[in-house]
Amino acid sequence: MKKTGVLIFAIIACVLFFAACSTPMEKYEAYISELRDNVFTAESVNYSVQIITGKREEPFVMDGHAGAVREFTVITLNPKAGEGKYSYRVTINGSEFAGKFLPHPFAKTYSADIEARSFDSEILLSITVNGNSETLTAKSVKTDNMIPAAKAVEIAEKRLKHRIDDFWANGTLNAEIYVRLISNPIDNSGGYYWYVAFIGAGQTIYAVLIEPVSMQVAAIRD
Repeated sequence: MKKTGVLIFAIIACVLFFAACSTPMEKYEAYISELRDNVFTAESVNYSVQIITGKREEPFVMDGHAGAVREFTVITLNPKAGEGKYSYRVTINGSEFAGKFLPHPFAKTYSADIEARSFDSEILLSITVNGNSETLTAKSVKTDNMIPAAKAVEIAEKRLKHRIDDFWANGTLNAEIYVRLISNPIDNSGGYYWYVAFIGAGQTIYAVLIEPVSMQVAAIRD
């Protein structure tokens, strides 16, 4: 009987130990509605291209609840002149995907949404219009001195803790989380920032913007 009690105590202790040692990213994994953890860019005489990749819920709805997620890579094509029916052939993690770009209803851009997530440092993209093809190599904007998404979540948790606590009830976080690597929204100096947002059911948003090299919080919404 004593051995059984000791065993149960040991199991509980182990569970508590590993729970305490889990990283913020692991703790919030089930609540992440979108993780956009890489951006690729390319430019030529004819086109500029931005590619974002990661995983996001499907359907994608800002409602404070994280649903089932799928992997994605979205290619946005900006032709520098002319219009047409553009098609693509792209290599992601060694696999090839092909299809047609869809025109944006308002902007003069075209996009393609592929159900795959890139873990490469560059993406090979071939663009075809009116029988003419051009191949571009889109390179990741991430550098070795930039923090990863997991570190950005850790910084956000510490900075927003007094707000995030309001979302917890009975061991459940009543919110969804967006983690995005985005182009500089502050000024025209370029560069990229981590954007981490906690969004409640009533669309209450607490968010931080993090400079990925200095790890400084550049802006906060709380």
